[in-house]
Amino acid sequence: MKKIISRLIVFTVITVLTTPGCANFSNATVKVRVVDERGQPIQGVRSKVMSLSMDDSNSKVGFTDTNGMYSVHLNKIFAEIGGFFEKSNYYKTSGDFWQWDKWGGVPPANTNFIIVMKRIIEPVAMIKKDVSLIIPRLGEPVGFDLEVGDWVFPDGKGKIADILFTQEGYFTSEKDYSFTLQAEFTTPEGGLQSFHIPSPYDSPSQLLRSELPPPQIAPESGYKKTFERFVRQKPTQRQGETPYQATRRWIYRIRTVLDEEGKIVSANYGWTTDDIRFGINADGTCRIVLNYYYNPAPQSRSLEPKEIANKQAKDLPKGGD
Repeated sequence: MKKIISRLIVFTVITVLTTPGCANFSNATVKVRVVDERGQPIQGVRSKVMSLSMDDSNSKVGFTDTNGMYSVHLNKIFAEIGGFFEKSNYYKTSGDFWQWDKWGGVPPANTNFIIVMKRIIEPVAMIKKDVSLIIPRLGEPVGFDLEVGDWVFPDGKGKIADILFTQEGYFTSEKDYSFTLQAEFTTPEGGLQSFHIPSPYDSPSQLLRSELPPPQIAPESGYKKTFERFVRQKPTQRQGETPYQATRRWIYRIRTVLDEEGKIVSANYGWTTDDIRFGINADGTCRIVLNYYYNPAPQSRSLEPKEIANKQAKDLPKGGD
């Protein structure tokens, strides 16, 4: 199967490149300016800028100057321009940052493409959970423990109900069902808020993204105490409905402790690595899927898992190309 796929890819590329009028690629000097999340230029970033042409031999690895600038002359620009950018004590950024709007297009002259690299600030040992659980029953709240990653007793091994999930609905058949899932965080000032990552389905197909999707530090405000999920289908519909979004992620805050003035003195934070999913099984039961990191330190708002920060250091080449 791999050989067949490889041959198809080669055949497609050769066909495109041998089509009359399609063999001449444009060239241009491409400039990027690499900055941190505060907008400060970063010197010495290991950078490679390239296009999707058959030949990127003119694209070498280089390093940004004191102004965070790096430039390269691309001889054959095809469809998109992207690259990767990495440096010690920063999270790697990679992907595409420009796409032509017509054949033979090139970036406007003197354009400085801004590349943002997040600083590694305060990595912590976070707990990673990938949870897939059937909702135990309808019509009454069921507690979920985010630290343990399970329903609370007697439905699971959890001890603290960080979120209460209540499911309502009906199942007639695989073509006729409707369920809602109401969720409520249990402590004052607890809740969640969304953030988004570049879509893998957008064009360019691999937009610039950081190895650390959320901000390094959890926001102090903006959390919603409740949220809702649903899954439904009518007999006249070809497929079911769900509010799932591939680009959406969530930052959450739980186990808050407030002082006499109502200010937060401690809390636990974390973030999801996917949208919150709520779906239906073939037997009519429903399931919630949660993939997330949990920071167990109640005095820390860090959203930086040590495993991601450590991987950055491990993968970074020791000088040169």
